[in-house]
Amino acid sequence: MPERDIRFTGSASLRGLMLGVLLSLCCLAVADGAVARQSCPVLTVSDAEGRVVLERAFPEGAAFGIRFIHSVAKSPVIDWYSAPGGRLQMDKTVYQDFGAGLPHMPGPGQVMTQRNGRVVISGYNMPLPSFDVRVGRVAQHTLLLPEAWEEIPLATLAAPGAALTFSVRQP
Repeated sequence: MPERDIRFTGSASLRGLMLGVLLSLCCLAVADGAVARQSCPVLTVSDAEGRVVLERAFPEGAAFGIRFIHSVAKSPVIDWYSAPGGRLQMDKTVYQDFGAGLPHMPGPGQVMTQRNGRVVISGYNMPLPSFDVRVGRVAQHTLLLPEAWEEIPLATLAAPGAALTFSVRQP
Protein backbone atom coordinates (compact mmCIF):
# COMPACT_ATOMS: atom_id res chain seq x y z
CA MET A 1 0.00 0.00 0.00
CA PRO A 2 1.53 3.36 -0.97
CA GLU A 3 2.41 5.80 1.80
CA ARG A 4 -0.07 8.66 2.02
CA ASP A 5 0.10 11.88 3.97
CA ILE A 6 -3.58 12.65 4.57
CA ARG A 7 -4.22 16.31 5.33
CA PHE A 8 -7.63 17.02 3.80
CA THR A 9 -10.31 18.53 6.05
CA GLY A 10 -13.73 20.05 5.56
CA SER A 11 -15.70 19.81 2.35
CA ALA A 12 -14.38 17.84 -0.62
CA SER A 13 -12.77 19.60 -3.54
CA LEU A 14 -14.27 19.25 -7.01
CA ARG A 15 -11.51 16.77 -7.87
CA GLY A 16 -12.25 14.75 -4.76
CA LEU A 17 -15.94 14.83 -5.48
CA MET A 18 -15.35 13.57 -9.01
CA LEU A 19 -13.10 10.77 -7.73
CA GLY A 20 -15.79 9.77 -5.25
CA VAL A 21 -18.45 9.76 -7.95
CA LEU A 22 -16.28 7.67 -10.27
CA LEU A 23 -15.46 5.20 -7.51
CA SER A 24 -19.13 4.91 -6.66
CA LEU A 25 -20.08 4.34 -10.29
CA CYS A 26 -17.39 1.69 -10.73
CA CYS A 27 -18.17 -0.40 -7.67
CA LEU A 28 -21.50 0.55 -6.20
CA ALA A 29 -25.11 0.44 -7.28
CA VAL A 30 -27.36 2.31 -4.89
CA ALA A 31 -31.10 1.71 -4.69
CA ASP A 32 -33.17 3.59 -2.10
CA GLY A 33 -30.07 4.30 -0.02
CA ALA A 34 -29.17 0.62 0.39
CA VAL A 35 -26.16 -1.00 -1.19
CA ALA A 36 -27.31 -3.31 -3.95
CA ARG A 37 -25.31 -6.06 -5.68
CA GLN A 38 -21.84 -4.90 -6.61
CA SER A 39 -18.58 -6.31 -7.86
CA CYS A 40 -16.28 -5.24 -5.03
CA PRO A 41 -16.25 -5.64 -1.23
CA VAL A 42 -18.16 -3.19 0.93
CA LEU A 43 -16.87 -1.41 4.04
CA THR A 44 -19.71 -1.56 6.58
CA VAL A 45 -20.03 0.38 9.82
CA SER A 46 -22.75 -0.75 12.23
CA ASP A 47 -23.97 0.70 15.51
CA ALA A 48 -24.28 -1.21 18.80
CA GLU A 49 -27.74 -2.47 17.80
CA GLY A 50 -26.37 -3.89 14.55
CA ARG A 51 -27.93 -1.22 12.31
CA VAL A 52 -25.77 -0.30 9.32
CA VAL A 53 -24.93 3.41 9.61
CA LEU A 54 -22.44 3.61 6.72
CA GLU A 55 -21.53 1.53 3.68
CA ARG A 56 -18.92 2.34 1.06
CA ALA A 57 -17.53 0.42 -1.89
CA PHE A 58 -14.12 -0.91 -0.94
CA PRO A 59 -12.27 -2.08 -4.06
CA GLU A 60 -9.13 -4.22 -3.96
CA GLY A 61 -6.13 -2.05 -3.09
CA ALA A 62 -8.22 0.55 -1.21
CA ALA A 63 -7.36 1.61 2.33
CA PHE A 64 -9.14 3.46 5.08
CA GLY A 65 -7.85 5.10 8.22
CA ILE A 66 -9.20 5.89 11.62
CA ARG A 67 -7.67 9.09 12.93
CA PHE A 68 -7.93 10.16 16.54
CA ILE A 69 -6.26 12.59 18.91
CA HIS A 70 -4.12 10.78 21.49
CA SER A 71 -5.38 11.54 25.00
CA VAL A 72 -1.94 12.19 26.49
CA ALA A 73 0.25 13.35 23.59
CA LYS A 74 -2.64 15.45 22.16
CA SER A 75 -1.40 14.68 18.65
CA PRO A 76 -3.03 12.74 15.80
CA VAL A 77 -2.71 8.98 15.40
CA ILE A 78 -3.94 7.15 12.29
CA ASP A 79 -4.46 3.40 12.11
CA TRP A 80 -4.66 2.15 8.50
CA TYR A 81 -6.66 -0.84 7.29
CA SER A 82 -7.14 -2.68 3.99
CA ALA A 83 -9.02 -5.75 2.79
CA PRO A 84 -6.79 -7.87 0.53
CA GLY A 85 -8.88 -10.66 -0.92
CA GLY A 86 -11.92 -9.17 0.82
CA ARG A 87 -10.53 -9.87 4.34
CA LEU A 88 -10.19 -6.91 6.69
CA GLN A 89 -6.74 -6.32 8.17
CA MET A 90 -4.82 -3.68 10.10
CA ASP A 91 -1.73 -2.62 8.15
CA LYS A 92 0.03 0.19 9.98
CA THR A 93 -0.15 2.97 12.52
CA VAL A 94 1.17 6.51 12.07
CA TYR A 95 1.79 9.02 14.85
CA GLN A 96 4.06 11.97 15.58
CA ASP A 97 4.61 11.76 19.34
CA PHE A 98 5.18 8.74 21.56
CA GLY A 99 2.44 8.34 24.16
CA ALA A 100 0.83 5.84 26.48
CA GLY A 101 -0.53 2.84 24.61
CA LEU A 102 1.28 3.63 21.35
CA PRO A 103 3.83 1.10 20.12
CA HIS A 104 7.43 2.16 20.71
CA MET A 105 9.13 -0.79 19.00
CA PRO A 106 8.20 -2.86 15.98
CA GLY A 107 7.01 -6.40 16.63
CA PRO A 108 7.93 -9.52 14.62
CA GLY A 109 7.65 -8.82 10.89
CA GLN A 110 7.00 -5.11 11.45
CA VAL A 111 9.11 -2.14 10.35
CA MET A 112 9.40 1.21 12.12
CA THR A 113 10.33 4.21 10.01
CA GLN A 114 10.28 7.95 10.48
CA ARG A 115 8.83 10.03 7.67
CA ASN A 116 7.84 13.70 7.57
CA GLY A 117 8.15 14.00 11.34
CA ARG A 118 5.93 10.98 11.95
CA VAL A 119 6.61 7.47 13.20
CA VAL A 120 5.21 4.74 10.94
CA ILE A 121 4.98 1.15 12.09
CA SER A 122 3.99 -1.04 9.17
CA GLY A 123 3.74 -4.73 8.54
CA TYR A 124 1.01 -5.51 11.06
CA ASN A 125 -0.90 -7.59 8.48
CA MET A 126 -3.28 -8.36 11.34
CA PRO A 127 -6.43 -10.09 10.03
CA LEU A 128 -9.63 -8.97 11.72
CA PRO A 129 -13.11 -10.35 11.04
CA SER A 130 -14.33 -6.98 12.40
CA PHE A 131 -13.32 -4.45 15.04
CA ASP A 132 -15.05 -1.99 17.32
CA VAL A 133 -14.28 1.66 17.94
CA ARG A 134 -15.89 3.42 20.87
CA VAL A 135 -16.55 6.97 19.69
CA GLY A 136 -14.39 9.24 21.81
CA ARG A 137 -15.67 12.26 23.66
CA VAL A 138 -12.34 14.08 23.19
CA ALA A 139 -10.46 11.93 20.64
CA GLN A 140 -12.32 13.27 17.57
CA HIS A 141 -12.34 9.83 15.87
CA THR A 142 -12.59 10.32 12.12
CA LEU A 143 -12.94 7.78 9.31
CA LEU A 144 -10.60 8.63 6.43
CA LEU A 145 -11.51 7.38 2.95
CA PRO A 146 -8.67 8.68 0.76
CA GLU A 147 -9.91 7.20 -2.52
CA ALA A 148 -13.09 9.29 -2.20
CA TRP A 149 -11.38 12.25 -0.46
CA GLU A 150 -13.82 11.84 2.41
CA GLU A 151 -13.48 12.47 6.14
CA ILE A 152 -16.36 11.28 8.31
CA PRO A 153 -16.35 12.20 12.01
CA LEU A 154 -17.52 9.08 13.86
CA ALA A 155 -19.59 11.31 16.16
CA THR A 156 -21.88 11.88 13.14
CA LEU A 157 -22.57 8.12 13.02
CA ALA A 158 -23.02 7.44 16.76
CA ALA A 159 -23.07 9.38 20.00
CA PRO A 160 -19.81 9.81 21.90
CA GLY A 161 -19.31 6.77 24.12
CA ALA A 162 -21.19 4.45 21.74
CA ALA A 163 -19.47 1.60 19.89
CA LEU A 164 -19.26 1.25 16.12
CA THR A 165 -18.33 -2.04 14.43
CA PHE A 166 -16.23 -1.96 11.24
CA SER A 167 -16.29 -4.90 8.85
CA VAL A 168 -15.87 -5.69 5.17
CA ARG A 169 -18.37 -7.90 3.38
CA GLN A 170 -18.35 -9.49 -0.03
CA PRO A 171 -21.15 -8.63 -2.47
